[in-house]
Order: sequence, then structure tokens, then C-alpha cells
Amino acid sequence: MALVTLTGYYAGVVFAVAKNMAAHNQLHATEISKVWRCGVANSQTVAVTGVLCQLEVRKYITNASLTTPTAITPTLHDTADTGFTNAVWAHAGTIVGTLAGIFRRVFWSSDEAAISTGTLDELETFVPLNTIFDAGYGDTNVKPMTIRQNQMFLLANNAGAAGLLDTWMEVTKE
Repeated sequence: MALVTLTGYYAGVVFAVAKNMAAHNQLHATEISKVWRCGVANSQTVAVTGVLCQLEVRKYITNASLTTPTAITPTLHDTADTGFTNAVWAHAGTIVGTLAGIFRRVFWSSDEAAISTGTLDELETFVPLNTIFDAGYGDTNVKPMTIRQNQMFLLANNAGAAGLLDTWMEVTKE
């Protein structure tokens, strides 16, 4: 039987230093989230003086939560499925909890994409170049990121504040 799969899409999130750009926070006692993929896309459509941003894929444990976040609604891959009973999909807000680790650090140019130039700003718009975490690459010995009760998977911006970012994450429910 196929797993219940959802994609959270965080569209047009404004960059800010020390900001949660996209998060999945599991609050249910028995449901388990498995994060398979996470990616980003440059959604800046008008000219902006971009800067170099530093993004980190993180996992928080021990009473992880977000204070006053902006919620999004994830999309079920099969509308006959039932989503999570109690999980938060959101960006912004204050991050609370114990940092378990940083799994990726990537640098991102926040200039608008101008497809004709073929510079870093444009390459960031192409799949798979904009996938920054992927546990589903074919090796069955590699587990996805497992998020249990009061744990959180998120993408944080540490440096740079200009432009807009779209983030997506693909999560299954166990």
C-alpha cells in the first residue's frame, strides 16, 4: 500500500536574517512524519538588488515548536487520503526547541532570475539543481528524515535579506 504523501509549498516567502523559511512540525503522539525531499525556487519576478543568502536544512527535537508562524496548507497527493491529525506547516515565527543538527548548508543568490543570462540566479530555478535535501535517491538503506512528536524539520535563512523564495517539502505520514 502506498504511503500518504503530502507536499507543503511555501510560496513567495520574504527573506529575512534568522528566519524560518519553511517548517514541518509534528505534534501528534503516534503519527510519524518522514521528510523525503526539500527544494527551493527563486520566485523574485521583479528587479531586486540581490544578496548572498545562507540557508540551512535543520532538525529540531525536544519540544520543538514555532511561536506566531504563518501557516500554509499542504496538498495531499491522493485526495482520498487523510492528512496529519496535528502537524504545523508554516514559515516565519520564532523557532523553539533543541537543534539536533544541520543537515545541509547552501548559499543562495536572491537576485531575480533572468533566464537569458544563465548565471547562478537562473540555475537555481532548475530541478534537480534546486533540490537541497533528497533521501529518496534509490538507496533503500538510507532512511528519510524522521520527525516524531514535538520535533521539526525546517529551512532557515541565516544571512542575507533580499528577494522572495519558494520552498517545497515532500512528506509521508506513518
